[in-house]
Amino acid sequence: MNILKVIAITESGCIVETFDGFAANIGDCNVQQGEYVNALIDKKVKERAALMNPTS
Repeated sequence: MNILKVIAITESGCIVETFDGFAANIGDCNVQQGEYVNALIDKKVKERAALMNPTS
């Protein structure tokens, strides 16, 4: 479990930022933008994000 900051709430779910700067969609959440949630982030999500942003 990771503590993640919600950076956006979209129709597709909550977008969170990991402690190392990756954004991920965790689906529906019951918080406001700027709050923190506990969620699991799959390592593959970070791998795919790194491929989309080669400057990281």
